[in-house]
Amino acid sequence: MMEIGGTLTAWAIPLMCVLSAIAIEWKWKYPQTHIIDFFRADPFNVGITLLCAAIILVPLGWWVAIPAGAIGLGIRALASEDSRVMWPNRWQARSAFVVAILLGTLLSGFGGVSTPVGAPEWGIPDSTENPDAANWPASEQYIWVDGTTILVVNHVRLPGTMSAIGSGSMVLWYLESSGTDDERLKQAMEKLPNPGLADWMTLATIAYGQSHEYNGTNLPYTVKDVKLDGITIAEMVTVAVGTWGGEVQLLTIIKPNIPTLPFSGLENDPYGEEYVLPWLKANA
Repeated sequence: MMEIGGTLTAWAIPLMCVLSAIAIEWKWKYPQTHIIDFFRADPFNVGITLLCAAIILVPLGWWVAIPAGAIGLGIRALASEDSRVMWPNRWQARSAFVVAILLGTLLSGFGGVSTPVGAPEWGIPDSTENPDAANWPASEQYIWVDGTTILVVNHVRLPGTMSAIGSGSMVLWYLESSGTDDERLKQAMEKLPNPGLADWMTLATIAYGQSHEYNGTNLPYTVKDVKLDGITIAEMVTVAVGTWGGEVQLLTIIKPNIPTLPFSGLENDPYGEEYVLPWLKANA
């Protein structure tokens, strides 16, 4: 139910904000005109409302639609004299509609997400709480410990997005640029002995912006080294799956380097398929 509610929130809030802005302008300035006639009088009203309704079809949602729409409006203004004439009189109202979309997009980030699911063989998660998680965007995080391997499953709301296309890569970019991965690493490492060492660990990106075929499905992933005093002590791979509705599901696998083993970290399984494939099957 949380997932359905979050999806409806991500879709409906920007649309409601735009319709509210249109209704306020009509009531404030043109109440003598029928609201349908007022709505149709400005093609911008019609276009932006239709875009709000169809945003589920747009890859990356408003992250693409807003700049693409701005470029389209600029081209139309250059090509159409009527459009150029209307802009000086309507720029304030149209700007208010864009602000309404931005506000709605930000608010949609509070929409709920589904409960993380692990593969049956992982057993019961060791942690189902994430007290340090930010309220925006909404997320849930579960952690499993399988021997010396740590498995972190995150479900994250990508604000302003409904399409599954490109959303996984977008969230990986956010994790890469915001430093959020360091916080997730700290929370995961606290499940191992000597949890105080987590504060001294750092990440070094090895692979980013690439994809790998997992059982016929190409998914974006990142690979990072976990370092302690400059020495690589573990390897970490994160795989992202975008879903329709604006939720992105992430699996992070952290494997330590153990000197007594014939291989280290993810050396014999660089894409983490041992855990990714059963996780995908459990979430199918």
